Amino acid sequence: MKKLRKDSKFTALSEEQRVELALYLEAHTLEDTQAWLAARGVKVSTQSISEYYRLHVLPGKWQRMAATAAVLSKVEGESVTDAAHRAVAQRVFELSTDPQADPELLAKFYKLMNDGQSTAQSERKLRLLEAKAAAADSAAAAIKDKTLSPAEKEARIKEIFGLN
Repeated sequence: MKKLRKDSKFTALSEEQRVELALYLEAHTLEDTQAWLAARGVKVSTQSISEYYRLHVLPGKWQRMAATAAVLSKVEGESVTDAAHRAVAQRVFELSTDPQADPELLAKFYKLMNDGQSTAQSERKLRLLEAKAAAADSAAAAIKDKTLSPAEKEARIKEIFGLN
């Protein structure tokens, strides 16, 4: 992250205000930010705000994202929840757009993301197979039930397999 020049108008802001500015920039337009800064006595162009964001806010954001990515990359694919999986996918996208991103870290994230997708597909297949097995067990029990007539057995089996 670059150091602010001594003659920069952003040096008039305290460290807390610069943190607040970084957060404000994430959710507001350059024009809104320009008005926000003017209310604090800092008159700058939207170009200056854009450069400040590019040189001073984004590098810090990328560092935080890389730190988060490093933590998430240690998570095993089998234990990733849906929410965590979406977070990993978002980090992969953000890292892929970061020109300073570590290619090895990005590759680890892609692997983690793919492993998570594979695990989710395996879990879905398992649920479907379990449902089929339960239906087959119910159908076998209906066939063996001596209290049911052949027509009742047939109706019960159709009901189990959703053939009504």
